[in-house]
Amino acid sequence: MFGKVAVFFLALLFILSSLSAMAQDDALATGLVGPRQITYADDGTLFIVEAGSGGEIPANGAFGEVTIGQTGRVTTVSPEGEQAVLLDGLISMDGGTRGAMAALVTETSIWLALGEGPAELPEEVGDAQVMAVVELDRETLEPIQTIDVFAAEEEQNPDGDIALSNPSDLVLSEDGTLFIADASANTVWTWTEADGLQVFASWLTDGDNPVPTSVALGPDGNVYVGFLTGFPFPAGGSRIEVYSPEGELVETLDGLTMVTDVLVTEDGTVYAVQLADSFGDQGFNPNSGSVVTVTADGIEPVAEGLNFPYGLAQAPDGSLVLSVNAAFGEPEGGMVIPLPM
Repeated sequence: MFGKVAVFFLALLFILSSLSAMAQDDALATGLVGPRQITYADDGTLFIVEAGSGGEIPANGAFGEVTIGQTGRVTTVSPEGEQAVLLDGLISMDGGTRGAMAALVTETSIWLALGEGPAELPEEVGDAQVMAVVELDRETLEPIQTIDVFAAEEEQNPDGDIALSNPSDLVLSEDGTLFIADASANTVWTWTEADGLQVFASWLTDGDNPVPTSVALGPDGNVYVGFLTGFPFPAGGSRIEVYSPEGELVETLDGLTMVTDVLVTEDGTVYAVQLADSFGDQGFNPNSGSVVTVTADGIEPVAEGLNFPYGLAQAPDGSLVLSVNAAFGEPEGGMVIPLPM
């Protein structure tokens, strides 16, 4: 019996070390600081949003004093594999747990979801922004417009809790409607030029406080919302909710754990990224994250033993790539790797 157990654990260690080595050797991007959501532009350029590593500038956060810095950025990887910092100086708060979260890239624009931060920023950070979605000119990187998500949260407060905003993910429908997953507001907003910000769906705070961290569109037009549970982050306590374009709940896919991203491919396959398998005595368990496929019939693992994975994207060739080492490690330890299948 002992021999079988020993052989099992040796095999497991070999698999994990092989995955780690493969990830490092095959990484599409390295040296990232808190990589969050990732996306491909139509020309094959990979955009990586980095929440940053915080900073030393004192500020007043929603729950007391915090420190911030301008360590967030957007990194790109060209179709030829060249990695470059496209945009830097974005606000990062409290060690990079909150900062720039997601990008949406069109032919002419880059839309950025800028996450939670102090409502009033210190003078030394200039005109930096938080709790907003900003559209930049893709060629010049000059701002085109700002969607003040925090202002809408203050005015409407759909979940009835403390007024706070953390835009975490973006997706654009074919009719030009922008969907914004706002984790701290417990809301998915829609935005159009004509109607501004509107509540698509909202959830009251309860129990473990599940919050929407990701939003995706399926080939059928349905809207998929992934949830990250709050403390104590129970295993199996997370879910994906599927909504019709009109906002009616169609289906709930539950039994997931700490979902940070949802991807729906053209054939209708639903992928979910799980940050870790549980929260232990020492915090979130490292090397326990995973990517799974999800259907009404259950959950199937695609890749396991991942260290704090976060964002998932499909490359032009159909392969999947994933941001890992997204938190709780060395500031420049983040990577984007091909998904081990």
